[in-house]
Amino acid sequence: MRIFLTGASGYIGTALCRRLAADGHELRALVRPTSDVAALNELGVALFEGDITDRYSMREGMSGADWVIHAAAELDLDASEERMRRTNVEGTESVASLAWKLGIGRLLAISSIAAFGGSPPDGSPSTEASPPALPLPTAYGVTKRAADQAIAAWVERGLRVNTVYPSLVYGPPGKKQGFNATLRRVLKGRLPAVVGADRRITMVHVDDLSDGIVRVMERSEPGENFLLAGQRIALGELVYEVSRLAGVRPPRLRISTGTAALLMLIVRPFYRLRGYRMPLSAGQLASLKRHWNFDDSKARRELDWRPRAIEAGLPPTIEFLKAT
Repeated sequence: MRIFLTGASGYIGTALCRRLAADGHELRALVRPTSDVAALNELGVALFEGDITDRYSMREGMSGADWVIHAAAELDLDASEERMRRTNVEGTESVASLAWKLGIGRLLAISSIAAFGGSPPDGSPSTEASPPALPLPTAYGVTKRAADQAIAAWVERGLRVNTVYPSLVYGPPGKKQGFNATLRRVLKGRLPAVVGADRRITMVHVDDLSDGIVRVMERSEPGENFLLAGQRIALGELVYEVSRLAGVRPPRLRISTGTAALLMLIVRPFYRLRGYRMPLSAGQLASLKRHWNFDDSKARRELDWRPRAIEAGLPPTIEFLKAT
């Protein structure tokens, strides 16, 4: 098949291109002039420079595609809300509208569990049918949910779409990408305290995420959406396990989110005076007040998807991060 991708040079996009190229597909990708495309060149991906908010720059690459995979997103939590909205919402609207106008057969959108805003306060898992936990704690979550709504408008006009919702994505390569950045802070001893140690999270290996996406393309009907969440674990347990595998002392302190909020108020003037970045952003702290526990039973049942356990995926990831 001929597949056109946005976000192909990113962490998830590059892993997905590796899988799709190995499966023998013809790959085309939209890239920015500043993108690192070395890995894509090695995979033989045809590159088209442009911007997802510019339909004209995508037209040549997207034309004739059997599938469009929309993986591009602004992930920088320090980015302005305007910049995040431009990429995540306006960019998604641009991709979906062009796919519809060109008569593209299928579109797969890579969203995020951030669009749900978390899972229930009692720690139970959310499913694809769960309502969002409002208000959404981060601008990223707000814009990803708005992007889902932008796509839904084109579905009503006949665009055939599947959406996947990855959880926290980890695994090599990408030492500072995805959830690897947090794992690396732990093994480097740069996490002085665990905030919200009892929060339940779900983690998925990047290669298993790619496998899940391929299975959606091969097996699902248009309109079916899937959580690709992986295994659940308490945040405190994860930090302890990473520390054990890395051979480092785990953080001694465990702090509630309420205490962390108070400490942030106290130290904020000092950090501003010194020009330092705060240890946690307001959005990150708000996120830590919630569980991020998601149930991917639908993908396991309907796609026969079998993501690896954390016990299998974490050790090689830690070894990779230690060596970088």
